[in-house]
Amino acid sequence: MLSDEARRRMGLKSTMDFWQSLALLGRRWKFFGVAALLAVVLTAGTYEAVKPQYQATTELLLAPPSISTAGMSGKSMSPYDSYGNLNTVASIVSYALSSQQASDRLQGEGVTGTYTVGTDPTGAVPELILQVTASSPATAIAQDKILSTDAINYVQSAQALTGVNPKTFVTTQYLARPVNAPKDDKSRLRVAVAAGVVLVFLAIALTFMFDAMMRRRSSSREAEEYEREVSRLRPADGFEQARVEDEEALAATGGRVKRTSRPLVPRRASAPAHRAQDR
Repeated sequence: MLSDEARRRMGLKSTMDFWQSLALLGRRWKFFGVAALLAVVLTAGTYEAVKPQYQATTELLLAPPSISTAGMSGKSMSPYDSYGNLNTVASIVSYALSSQQASDRLQGEGVTGTYTVGTDPTGAVPELILQVTASSPATAIAQDKILSTDAINYVQSAQALTGVNPKTFVTTQYLARPVNAPKDDKSRLRVAVAAGVVLVFLAIALTFMFDAMMRRRSSSREAEEYEREVSRLRPADGFEQARVEDEEALAATGGRVKRTSRPLVPRRASAPAHRAQDR
């Protein structure tokens, strides 16, 4: 495990890296501003490109049997009556209609949009909340009707298979039916937010890359200027001057002049002739 001192150093380093990153973005604010503006424009374009969805909702109330089941044996009454709580029945039906098998069946019946089958989140009302999300209001309402009919039939058929007295069945009643399907922009917002986060991080990454590229270019330019300055001053060096004089002497004598060693220090330039005459 890390010691307190190591954690403190890591926290200090993270803080320094954060402020250094902000300083870099501030130094390259023009580039980052353009990249961030482009990210905002692309995010808005993504939001507009995603088609809006429409949601239709139906609420079904689960009602108890029409007769009292007190004193009845389990074989003579609906299996749903044995739970003693209609909220439990609602949860069972919700789970069954949300299964993959039910999804395949409903898709065959025409529910091609996204649907959910839930219960009252507060647990106060034993109900099923059916929602269908589709690309148009008419499609959402039509598919919600198919879903609600399937839910009603499922509750009925699951009890009828047992062959018990129908008067002991748990029944369903409409609490609310959709008149229209309001627009649901949640999916568009999720896509836009995800795209915006990715684009902002991309803008930051591009700013760091741009800063690194400009630093390399500046270093390369400084190195070239340094080499040119060194090359310009190199002929004045004593050793270079001695080498040139030796080569000239050898060329003048046809290579018969013996090379003499040169001093290890640069030669001093001779004084101008007119100064010697003045003295």
